[in-house]
Amino acid sequence: METGVCDINTESRQKLNELEKSKYKLKSDILEKKRDLLHIKTNQNPLALERLFELCEVLQLTEESEWVSSSMAMKAVRVNKDFLRLFDFKGDAKAYINKEEFSRLHEEFIRIKLEQNNI
Repeated sequence: METGVCDINTESRQKLNELEKSKYKLKSDILEKKRDLLHIKTNQNPLALERLFELCEVLQLTEESEWVSSSMAMKAVRVNKDFLRLFDFKGDAKAYINKEEFSRLHEEFIRIKLEQNNI
């Protein structure tokens, strides 16, 4: 009977040791990823990243839409006044999407994204 208990204790210790090694490996991997992210962030232009995030939000909002609610359009304009040209406000509580401006903003988004990915 004692041999069985000893085997269980040894097995438990081995599993515990393996779990500890896995834990440290995961922590090490997480730290490495954080370091990589920090390296990327410090090498990239923070203003370009901010513009990229703004464009991403407004493009997702308006993608494949002919119009959005005026209140949603105003939220986007509050984030950045440049987005005012993207919307044509009508009296029917709708803000129609200016397709030419959408295309221009989309091209700007792609350009900034490519520039940031090359860093």
